Amino acid sequence: MGRRPFIIDCDTGTDDAIAIAAALYCDEVEVKAVTSVNGNVAHQYTSRNNLNLLEYLGFDDIPVAKGAVHPIMENSYHADGTHGNTGLGCITLPEASHKKFDGRIASQLIYETALEEKGELELLVIGPMTNIAIMLLEHPDAAQLIKHIWFMGGAAVGGNVTTTAEFNIWIDPMAAHIVTQSGIPQTMVGLDVTTAAAMKEPHSTELRACGTKAAVLCADLLDYMFERRDKGGEDALMHDAMAFAAAVYPDCLECHDYYVDVECFGEYTKGHTMVDRRGKKGKAPNVSVALKVDEDKFCRWLVDTIKKSAG
Repeated sequence: MGRRPFIIDCDTGTDDAIAIAAALYCDEVEVKAVTSVNGNVAHQYTSRNNLNLLEYLGFDDIPVAKGAVHPIMENSYHADGTHGNTGLGCITLPEASHKKFDGRIASQLIYETALEEKGELELLVIGPMTNIAIMLLEHPDAAQLIKHIWFMGGAAVGGNVTTTAEFNIWIDPMAAHIVTQSGIPQTMVGLDVTTAAAMKEPHSTELRACGTKAAVLCADLLDYMFERRDKGGEDALMHDAMAFAAAVYPDCLECHDYYVDVECFGEYTKGHTMVDRRGKKGKAPNVSVALKVDEDKFCRWLVDTIKKSAG
């Protein structure tokens, strides 16, 4: 059986870069493309981060495409300094010298790749869902061409931007509504689990000792996160890598099927992921929702996967 074809759609900040590295070196997966979206930082940075990262790690054959600069219905917002000015904390990657952006916009690249993969393409969506929603609006047949969407976003309970909304969904709730209601099989990895597992200093030390470009870069990113944590910021949470773990290492997560929709307009609840855990809506489940994580299993898997960059 061949490797599973994936496209990574992302707003590359610190943990996005670590998730991309894990996917690039995962034995089970073939990354077909990486596409960018406005989110953690402005699109001009997320797109360049993807291009620079893939050239730096030697993946010149993987297309990198630019995507949505703004959400479907809102002005652009960005994470509040969590990822540094340009998304990668204090790390500056060399500017790509020969790798160029694909000529297609993200939504078209994703759609054309889905056609080529004949229903086997999976999407790792670890930023706002704008590109995926645009693809679904542009191509009505697209929902039948995507095998599964694994997304980081939302929460069964609570939020981090507001009391009820998580960042990726809050940025573009209309896009998230379109995607969750598309009928594509999907798994939601939200704050209920991503905030329950943080990387620690020994993980950075182990990666740095591996010595590869990918491992040292991830160690540098983790060290930035530890410094951020020590200053009162977010811990070294691997929000995005955990969404990838759901796809390739499901043993570290406990998931349950529920009906999920997204509130788009509420004054206090815009961006809220409505997870119908009690079946009050009477609608069939449409999303597998991660609710628990085994922190030790997840962190061990992530370090081991990145260490495969040693060959």
